[in-house]
Amino acid sequence: MVADVGARIRSLRTAKGLTQAQVAEPQYTKAYISMLESGRTRASMKALEHISGVLGVKPADLLGGAPSPATPQYTLLEARRLIEERHSDAAIPLLEGLEEGLTPQDQLVRLRYLAAAYNATSQPKQAFPVIERAQRMADLLNDPEEQIRIKSVLAGAYARTYAYEEEVRLLRECVQACEDGTVKDVTFHYRRLVDLALALSNQRHSKQALAAYEEAFALAEQFNDLPSVAALYAGIAKAYHDTGDIEAAIMSSQKSLDIYEHLGLLDQMACSLDSAAALFVEYGNLTRARECLARAATLAEQAKRDGTLASIRASEAEVLAKGDVTEALEGAQTALKFARKVGQVDAEIRMLVLTGELRMKANGVAARRSFQEARQLAEERAPHLLRVIFDRWSRAAEATGDSDEALRLARRALDTVRA
Repeated sequence: MVADVGARIRSLRTAKGLTQAQVAEPQYTKAYISMLESGRTRASMKALEHISGVLGVKPADLLGGAPSPATPQYTLLEARRLIEERHSDAAIPLLEGLEEGLTPQDQLVRLRYLAAAYNATSQPKQAFPVIERAQRMADLLNDPEEQIRIKSVLAGAYARTYAYEEEVRLLRECVQACEDGTVKDVTFHYRRLVDLALALSNQRHSKQALAAYEEAFALAEQFNDLPSVAALYAGIAKAYHDTGDIEAAIMSSQKSLDIYEHLGLLDQMACSLDSAAALFVEYGNLTRARECLARAATLAEQAKRDGTLASIRASEAEVLAKGDVTEALEGAQTALKFARKVGQVDAEIRMLVLTGELRMKANGVAARRSFQEARQLAEERAPHLLRVIFDRWSRAAEATGDSDEALRLARRALDTVRA
């Protein structure tokens, strides 16, 4: 197998008119590539990724053949492919069973992939011990680049446990490592900038988030990755919204929608329209908001995305709340039942909060029950929404003239942010 890999590298290199030195730079030496091509040493996963990138092929193309127990690198590459294609649940058993036959360097890559797969399947508790083991191996191997890559996975685990400050700290370190040359990987740099911008948005550091998005846009020009660019526009729309620039937010949201429409991605189009509707509501254009939601609902139904449809129905109820209270209450109850049916927690909490707001003046006791139910559900399953709940509960109490209750709830909101 080692000789076959070397022959493939040599064949592809000569076909492209490259020297061994050109394939090696900047991470490896000409002598190392020579040893690979002659079959005198075995390439690590990291080396395969570097060489395949230079030659313009996939790492699996250098290995060729079919998976077998004697070639665990095949399994490692297959797991990587599954993770990149968002089938991390299928990658986990492959990685968990791949303990034997790998070099220490490849074993380190396996641990990083496994932790990333746990993150992607919302299992951060399983990811943390794997990350700790990977960190120890990276330290023993004295591999600065791998140490940074593991930090990015750790940041992902922190994001899924709502430890946003720790996530931001680690992502800043990852971005800095790309800027100072510790990691020479433009794709990694780009993705960490996007992650950092999203994390800063979650922390409501909107100006810093905008700066990170602008840096990411500059790097995005090097890729032909339209879905990623669309996601960037969606993210920067949220950052503009948080700074109060609704017009800029609407324009960025429209750009995101245009790209998703060009790509024919129905669910993403529905999500973009749902977000745009909220912006139009804030801008005072309820007609456009309703048009966006009507189209979004149709697309979500076509895509068979009940979770997205639950969010859209919640948005429709929030638009109704700008007019008739009775009609809005009926809409909120209908949306709440659907959200519970399909397990969309965020939409369920939104409708409980909206119900509390609508009932506050007429029935304070029933309103408090709705807010308390929303709080309890958020504590169990969506802690990131606690601040929003207490903020809106406080404003609803203030609207009824209960200033003491409003102040107490405002303090709870601040305590939630500190926590």
